[in-house]
Amino acid sequence: MTSPRFAIIDIETTGGIAKRDKITEIAIIVYQDDKIIDRYESLINPERSIPFEITRITGITNEMVENAPKFYEIAKEILIKTEDCIFVAHNVFFDYNFIKEEFHQLGYTFSRKKLCTVQLSRRYFKGLRSYSLGSLITHFKIEVKNRHRAMDDTLATLDVFCRILKCSKNLDSTYNPIASLLSETKIPASINRNDIDNLPELPGVYRMKNIQFEAIYIGKSKNIKERIYQHFNDTSAKTLKMLTGVHSIDFTLTGSELLASLLEIKEIKELQPEINRALRKKSHAYLMTARRTPDKFPVFTIKESEWLDQQDEVIYHYPSKLSAKQHLDLILFNHQLCTKINSQNAEGKPCNGFQIGQCHGACVGKENLQDYIDRFNKAYEEVNKIFKHDFILLTDGPNYDEFGVVLVENGFCSFTGYLDKNEGYSDIKLLKESLTPYPGNIESNRIIEHYLTKDKCIKKILLSQNQDSIK
Repeated sequence: MTSPRFAIIDIETTGGIAKRDKITEIAIIVYQDDKIIDRYESLINPERSIPFEITRITGITNEMVENAPKFYEIAKEILIKTEDCIFVAHNVFFDYNFIKEEFHQLGYTFSRKKLCTVQLSRRYFKGLRSYSLGSLITHFKIEVKNRHRAMDDTLATLDVFCRILKCSKNLDSTYNPIASLLSETKIPASINRNDIDNLPELPGVYRMKNIQFEAIYIGKSKNIKERIYQHFNDTSAKTLKMLTGVHSIDFTLTGSELLASLLEIKEIKELQPEINRALRKKSHAYLMTARRTPDKFPVFTIKESEWLDQQDEVIYHYPSKLSAKQHLDLILFNHQLCTKINSQNAEGKPCNGFQIGQCHGACVGKENLQDYIDRFNKAYEEVNKIFKHDFILLTDGPNYDEFGVVLVENGFCSFTGYLDKNEGYSDIKLLKESLTPYPGNIESNRIIEHYLTKDKCIKKILLSQNQDSIK
C-alpha cells in the first residue's frame, strides 16, 4: 500500500473572509515517507489593494504583488502539487476555503481530504494555554525567520505536523484521527461509492432515499460530501440502524447555508422523512403548537414531542413542561384568550378569567367565534413575528453568476430563489415572478435571524411600506 502523501499549505490573504477577500501568497510542501519531496511558493496578485494592517502583519506590500501572477495563472500548478495529497494546514478550513473559493470563481470544484494541525495539536499536546501557530513555535522552540510569510509558516506547520505524526504512531488506530482519515469509509452495499465520491463539497440539501426512492432522511450542510461521509463514519448502533435503509442519495445545491437551512425545513415538513421525525422527537422534549379547525375555536397546546399530530403547527420548543406552561399562560393573558377554551374544556362554569373581565365569554357562548379567531391570530402573529420591516437578503447562489434571494414580508419569509447577477430587478412584482413562494413560519424566522448574525456576507436591503421597486 502506498504511504500517504501530505500537502502542507499556508496562505496569506487580504482579509479573513474567503468569499470577500483574496490570496496574496501561497506555499506548499509535499511530504511523504518522512521527507520533503516537493515544494512550491508564489506571491499572488489579488487584483485589489492590500489593507495597511495586513501589510503591517505580513510585510507583503502592493508593490510586491503588482507583477506577481494572478491566481488563475498558477491554479494548474496548485492542482498538480496537491493531487492525491491530504491537505494539511494550521486552522485548515481557513486556507482550504480560500483556495476552494478561488477555484470556484474559475468554475472548478477543488476537493481534497483535510487535516487540521490545530485540532490535532489539541489532541496530542494537551495542557497548552494556546494552540495558535505562534504559541506552538514558541513552545517547541521552532526556528522561524519571517512569521506570517507563507513558506516560513508552512515550514513551521510541517515541524508541528511531524511531531504529531510521531505521537500518532504510538496510538491504537481506533483512537487515531490520522489513521481514521486514511482508512476507507464503510459505505452501505446498496450505495455506489463513486456516487459518494462525486458529491459536491458545496452548500446544499441532501436526501437519503430508500429502495422506493422515498426520502427517509433530509439534511443540509455547507459541505455535502463531507457531511455524508460523517454520517457513514458514525459507527454507533443507532446511526447504523438508521442508515441501513439508504439506497440512494440526491442533492440540491443552494450556494449558501441560509438557503440550505430554509430548503431543509421546508422539505422535512412537506415529506415527513422517517429518520427526521425520530430525531426531532428526541431533540425537543416539549412543544407549543397551534391548531386551527374550521368552525371551531383555535387553541394553543403544550405537547410532548412524541404525541405530535400531523395537524399541529409547532411554534416553540421548550426544555421543560414548566417553561412551556409559563409562556402559554402569558400569551393567553396578554390576548384575553379563554383558558377553558384553550384546554378544550368549555362545558360547565365560566373560566376564572370571565369573572374578572379577562375573558370575553367564549367559554359560555357570549363571544362571536370570528372575534375570538381574530384575537387568536393576532396572538399567533406576535408570538411568531421577529421582523418588523420588509426586506430582501442577497446571498451566494449555486452558480457564481447568481444571487441567492430571500424575501421577507409582513414578518415572515415569503419567497426564495435565485437571480442572475447581470439582470436588473427594480420591480418587486417582477422579482416575485422569478422566485418561488415560501411558507414562512417561526422556524424559518429563527434561521434567518441566526444567519443575519452569523454570515456577514449576506446583504440586507430594507423595503419601505408599499414599495414597488428595489433601491
